[in-house]
Amino acid sequence: MGVIYPVGVSPDDFRGGYQQMQIIFASQMGSIISTGIGPIVTASIILQLLVGAKMIDLDLTNNEDKALFQGTQKILTVIIAVFEAAAVVIGFRLGSTFLGESWSATHPLVMSAMVQIAMGSILLMYLDEVVSKWGIGSGIGLFIAGGVSKTIIAGSFNMIQDSSGYYLGLVPRFMQLLMEGIIALEVIFPVIATIIVFLTVVYGESMRLEIPLSYGGIRGVGGRYPLKFFYVSNIPVILTAALLMNVHMWARFVGVDVSNPGNLGIIQSIFYYISYYAALGNLNGIISPTTWYRLMDVGVLFHLIVYFILFLALCILFGKFWVETTGLGAEQVADQIQQGGMHIPGFRRDKRVVKRVLNRYIPQITIISSIAIGMLAVGADLLGALGSGTGILLTVGILYRLYEEIQKEEMADMQPAFRRFMGKG
Repeated sequence: MGVIYPVGVSPDDFRGGYQQMQIIFASQMGSIISTGIGPIVTASIILQLLVGAKMIDLDLTNNEDKALFQGTQKILTVIIAVFEAAAVVIGFRLGSTFLGESWSATHPLVMSAMVQIAMGSILLMYLDEVVSKWGIGSGIGLFIAGGVSKTIIAGSFNMIQDSSGYYLGLVPRFMQLLMEGIIALEVIFPVIATIIVFLTVVYGESMRLEIPLSYGGIRGVGGRYPLKFFYVSNIPVILTAALLMNVHMWARFVGVDVSNPGNLGIIQSIFYYISYYAALGNLNGIISPTTWYRLMDVGVLFHLIVYFILFLALCILFGKFWVETTGLGAEQVADQIQQGGMHIPGFRRDKRVVKRVLNRYIPQITIISSIAIGMLAVGADLLGALGSGTGILLTVGILYRLYEEIQKEEMADMQPAFRRFMGKG
């Protein structure tokens, strides 16, 4: 679907850019999946917030309430898909190359493009459900990981040459310039930044604090409850990035082009400043060797500080909501330990005692992990890493969990050689 354009829409209708939006939403602007997983993630954000704030009384540990939550999310996804498809088509005037001066939002061809793009996101929703039910991991995770991997590989090793005869891939271009006697560090820097961020995220994924547990009925039998450094996973970054991208998209819906604002009314000016400071914009790659001097500009520095604080604040907010609404809070974990017949050695066998011990760690690690993944995502973007910081963070987390799920679910059926490769002899 990413290479199929709606009827009447030309690749020339879309001017390019919005790379981060396409990575996060697993979309391809102008194609049938222009909005990608945006409606699915947005619907999840809205419902998670409503449930977390107790505005909707649902117990997600109850099967009936969980089914109601999932059904409501699907309906909300369809509604948001229609609105976001309209925002993309109207904001980018898709179909204008073909229709010319006769283009209007009510033209049958334009409305048909809206329907086709909305259907693309709805199909992605069902593809995600198929993967979640019958496959390993989640469909949304695979869509994001595939898109980011493609961006990194193509950006690093693309052997196609541009009009000046240089390779488009950064690694072959650097080698080509090196053979000409030019040491172009600014060319290879994004690849180095990508590797650094990748290794940092892998190291963070492997860090954990383990709480010892004992089984009450059998002496000497116990286990450990792991609290990962990235306790909230990459969910806060997904939700934060999706929310900020939605702000940018809705600015386009009211006719505001952040890159070229022109003359704006009062309402449009409000949307412009909100979307300008809520987006990375021209800050991408600003810490690279050839652009760091731009940080001396007061306007650029102010934009960076506002965006950084907003991103981290939203990460913390979504991280706390995510922990409370998905059974990762101290009380829910204490319930799980108690129901499993386990207790913490050296403490009384009481759920309240277990909860009190867990409260020493979980609230703090929730905030710390939310800040850590937020800083990694923003830092990688400022370094200009390929695939964006958010994309790398999501991809490493997705593949790491996919690896863990394969180990857990499929190890017994694997061929012995592959089993040894996965870490089990």
